[in-house]
Amino acid sequence: MLVTPGQCVCVRAVVPALSFDTDTTNQTNVEAYKPVPGWPADSLIVDLVMQSSQNSAGVHDPLYIDARVTVSVDMRAVARNQGYGSRVYEGSAQVFDPGEYALDARIEFRNGQWNAEPGQFMPEFHETRMRTTLLINTLVQSVVRVERDLKHPTYLRRHQNLPLCTDGAASGRWIPEKNLPASWKQWQYMSPAEDGRVWVPYHCRLRRISHAEFVFHMSRNWPSVHWYGDSNSRRTLQPIVQAGQWCHTNTSMQADCLCNDTPKDLFPSEWYAHMPVPRWYRVHTQGVRSDEIFADLRLKAQPRTDPRPILDKDPIDNHTLYGPDYVPPGYRLRDDYFDLYYLFTRGTLDMDGSHWMRDITQAAIAPYPSADLVIFQMITWDVAFGSYAVFARSVELLARRLRHVYPHAQFVYRTGPYWCCRNADSQQKKYSRLRFASFDAHARAVFRHILRARIWDVSGPSSQRPPKVKRNPENMPCSAHSRSELVHLDNQIFINMLVND
Repeated sequence: MLVTPGQCVCVRAVVPALSFDTDTTNQTNVEAYKPVPGWPADSLIVDLVMQSSQNSAGVHDPLYIDARVTVSVDMRAVARNQGYGSRVYEGSAQVFDPGEYALDARIEFRNGQWNAEPGQFMPEFHETRMRTTLLINTLVQSVVRVERDLKHPTYLRRHQNLPLCTDGAASGRWIPEKNLPASWKQWQYMSPAEDGRVWVPYHCRLRRISHAEFVFHMSRNWPSVHWYGDSNSRRTLQPIVQAGQWCHTNTSMQADCLCNDTPKDLFPSEWYAHMPVPRWYRVHTQGVRSDEIFADLRLKAQPRTDPRPILDKDPIDNHTLYGPDYVPPGYRLRDDYFDLYYLFTRGTLDMDGSHWMRDITQAAIAPYPSADLVIFQMITWDVAFGSYAVFARSVELLARRLRHVYPHAQFVYRTGPYWCCRNADSQQKKYSRLRFASFDAHARAVFRHILRARIWDVSGPSSQRPPKVKRNPENMPCSAHSRSELVHLDNQIFINMLVND
């Protein structure tokens, strides 16, 4: 099948009927599970994966050699499937990058077993590869070839002509850094992940923004930030309060960087005890100052933005080329800051002394600077221990409470992590890919509708990684934490969303 860049490809999958032996226990267990309403009974993970950058003339495009560009396909039931008969699913994928693609399709769970609710046993994760060719039917094709269009705006060599990203959920693909044009080194593209690939959006351009520039922008536009979230937020905040100097070198891949960010001097024990104890930080150009951590910051009041001028314009403004780590002269001399209020939360759950109904009130935030920007991250605990029906009702109540407590603030909803291809680190946690996706989709819709929240998507880039990389156990070795390379990418997506707007 030959398509042009930007066309959509239809993917259909037939899942065979379930079979049961003479023991009815298996059938009884299957009947106990129900998918989230509106979501498929069977969990299929389907990807279109670039196999070759070779065109019809047999010439390889050097920009895409060994890229393994992956386009994830969300599958939905074609018709109302009932009982244990064969089921048909359909999805579409928009493809841009030139090359030949093949399907990688696998069954994760059958008959709603991906949605284990409280009190139900979480089945063992097991993948089954699906056949992607039907030799007896010449009308069914499993290979897609995208032709090369040098003038198409998504063609990789034209990437630097795109506008800067302001969308925190921009789609994209992973490209080996070694393939990028040498001239790009003068621009501020993202740092590569552990496999040497760089996240490159299709329709906009990310630039690597220094911590100093980020703080300067926040001090002028969002001088007070209130942040609610779990340990995923804590890992996100590690680079922010340490001026980017957290797991920022290739030689620092200790346990902290992979998963277990153990207590450090900058963080009180409450950050790791998961208790609802609020912390208030003043984030300077050079990070958080140790002498301010346990101080009453109101006694240290000073201008949020130093009056000394910036000596040079932003390189993007005047199209002057600088290196990826460029910091304009003057940024390092400044004493800009923004205030950050952080509270550990467990989504909508009432657990271990933490519950949003008690913790998110006007009285609770009264001692702190009023918020210009409110960031809310959730999903992880709700997916692990909650009921979807209760969650769906609670999210709307939570959003309305946030609107009441913060009537003048702007909101950002940070998605849950991407979960794929393994068991949780505890049998008590009901983690599955579709359970994360379904909870997250509902929360996104509610936050958009009630709070007009901007979406900060940290799951999208991970979902587009090549199949082998998704299944690398080192990429999310414990709980639902991402390794540090992806944490830094997630933060840059967030920073670009705010600074470039």
